[in-house]
Amino acid sequence: MEDYNTPQVKGIALSCTPTGKIKDIIHDGLQLSDFFHIGNSFIDSVDEGSKKKAYNFIEEIKEEHATFNWEINFSPDKKIEIMHFSGFLMDNDLLIYGVNSQEDIEKFWEEIYHINSEQNNVLRDLMKELARYENDLKASDAQYDELSLLNNELTNTKRKLVKKNIQLEKALEEKEMLLKEIHHRVKNNLMVISSLLSLQSRYIKDKEALAVFRESQNRAKSMALIHEKLYRSTDLKRIDFGEYIRTFSGELYHSIVPDPSKVKLELNIEHVMLDINTSIPLGLIVNELITNSMKYAFPTRRNGKIKIGFYPQDDYFILKVSDNGIGIPEGLDIENTKSLGLQLVNSLTEQINGQLTVNRKDPTEFKIKFHEMSF
Repeated sequence: MEDYNTPQVKGIALSCTPTGKIKDIIHDGLQLSDFFHIGNSFIDSVDEGSKKKAYNFIEEIKEEHATFNWEINFSPDKKIEIMHFSGFLMDNDLLIYGVNSQEDIEKFWEEIYHINSEQNNVLRDLMKELARYENDLKASDAQYDELSLLNNELTNTKRKLVKKNIQLEKALEEKEMLLKEIHHRVKNNLMVISSLLSLQSRYIKDKEALAVFRESQNRAKSMALIHEKLYRSTDLKRIDFGEYIRTFSGELYHSIVPDPSKVKLELNIEHVMLDINTSIPLGLIVNELITNSMKYAFPTRRNGKIKIGFYPQDDYFILKVSDNGIGIPEGLDIENTKSLGLQLVNSLTEQINGQLTVNRKDPTEFKIKFHEMSF
């Protein structure tokens, strides 16, 4: 007779508290009981580099009630190995199971359900034997049959749910891979455009035309950097825009400012996650405002400082670019200018439903107040 207490697919099943403390080792087909100790934290049992991922795994189980196929490293005998972990929230306890490969996930749970079914049959026989010594055998048997039927239906539903969730998880992974590939290709295409503009600019002698080419090159770079950060982010629709400003402003500073000892760059930037629909137009605005300050505020090697601020304020976000340079000429109408850069700033500010205010001198400051775009 087959031993129904031993699954054929090798895996480990743990019962844990909501904080991840191991209460019981339900099944250990991988002989890891010396590694996952009862009373220890599941998070502390994994590899040092995977502790944050294990913590997020525990939190997602509690939030979503189920999560599937997390690749988490652990280090038995000081060798890094990868296991595929999934988990469920059951009666306020966490049921965590791990296998060696993705293919073993569904097989492992099918065998657990098979074991559960065989144990139910044994339990049913025992209860029927006991019922023979009771006066109301027929009623007891009928009640148990009804409960057994409900239990079998629940088991089948759970199995279907596991299969469906695994399919959804696979579909989500494929979608994320596709989005990453799209961001990667868009970034590459924008960098090709930037490179072509750079090559073409070598043959341009007219200084104004050359400046237009280089400004267009920087605009392409600003959008390419956003897609690069989305490609490398775990969130494929949002980026840390504060970090984006730090990276891009540094690149502009070193490529435009001729003498960094005379013009200083000061940043007051907070980490703020923004959606791609807001990030792309705002990235172009940042490029135009910073470029204008670096190119025009300090002629004849004048000393000065450029300040960039970005932070949340109440229900809004605030972007500030200021400098203590020569200021904006009094006769220049900011809203009706022939300057393509300022036209872009006005147009893109309207696109994100922002409010633009300008101080012309002491210091010259462009301030944009906006909500994040919602779609």
